[in-house]
Amino acid sequence: MDLNHRRTYDCDHLAESTGAATSQVRAVLAGVLVGLGDLGGQVLTMHSTRAALAWSVQSMQTQPEYAHNKTTGESGPTGRYESTITLQVLVRDFALLERVSAAMTSEDAVRVHSVSWSVDEDNGEWAQVRADAIRAALLKGQDYAAALGGRIIRVDHVADAGLLGCDSGGWATRTRGVALSAMGSSGEGVSLDPVPQVLHATIEARFTAEVSAVPER
Repeated sequence: MDLNHRRTYDCDHLAESTGAATSQVRAVLAGVLVGLGDLGGQVLTMHSTRAALAWSVQSMQTQPEYAHNKTTGESGPTGRYESTITLQVLVRDFALLERVSAAMTSEDAVRVHSVSWSVDEDNGEWAQVRADAIRAALLKGQDYAAALGGRIIRVDHVADAGLLGCDSGGWATRTRGVALSAMGSSGEGVSLDPVPQVLHATIEARFTAEVSAVPER
């Protein structure tokens, strides 16, 4: 799969003590992880980055709950404690999206914090967009040489932007879109279209050109 879907969830729980809040939010997390495990999910490690479904517990914190007093205009502790665990879920198999969402929203204490999409570094579109940028830089260099009545005879260097210094012979930026569609597992054609991804490649190139004599004034 070339496109990843990352969704970050917060599991929240309020209780009368820090210990109770922590225990209860851990119980919520355990139930969520059972649901993800039933879908074939696993803990995200260096060996499971390409798994169809993986998760990572990002953080956990417990703190006093504060509320605003409309009479005094001040905020103060309510005597309860809020415990929050942040869980990141990575989905690479789009057929699982609906079932993952159902598993996560089965718990009232779980809320979506953020959603993001990303493209794998080895996606074939990266090579194409870089090639487009190199061709654009070469064409720009040819334009400069032609304006001087000459032509490019050698490409000396090609590198990512900023690596050749300020005296590079030409630069170019190119973009290319990547958009994949995920169909619902129900077979009814429910579309879960990922956010279109735009790949950017900016390169610098240095050329040697053979040019005619500069015309006199």
